[in-house]
Amino acid sequence: MIFVIITFLLLLLFLGWVLLFRHFRALQIANINIVRQEQQEASLLYQLHEIKKKNHQLEDKLREVQYELYQEKQKAAHR
Repeated sequence: MIFVIITFLLLLLFLGWVLLFRHFRALQIANINIVRQEQQEASLLYQLHEIKKKNHQLEDKLREVQYELYQEKQKAAHR
C-alpha cells in the first residue's frame, strides 16, 4: 500500500517537473521573441534618426540653393 502511495507521489512529482519545464521553455521562447523585437525596434529607431538627419541636411541644402536662386533673380532684375 505504501509503495503505491510513494509511486503515485513520485508520478505527481515527475508530472509537475514536466509541466514546469514546459512552462520554462515557453517563457524562454517568449523572452527571446521580446529581445528580438526590442533589437528590431532599436534598429528602426536608429534608421529613423539617420533619415531625419539626412532630411535636415537636404532641407538646409535646398534653402541654400533657393537663396542663391533668389539672389540671381535679384541681380538679373537690377541689370
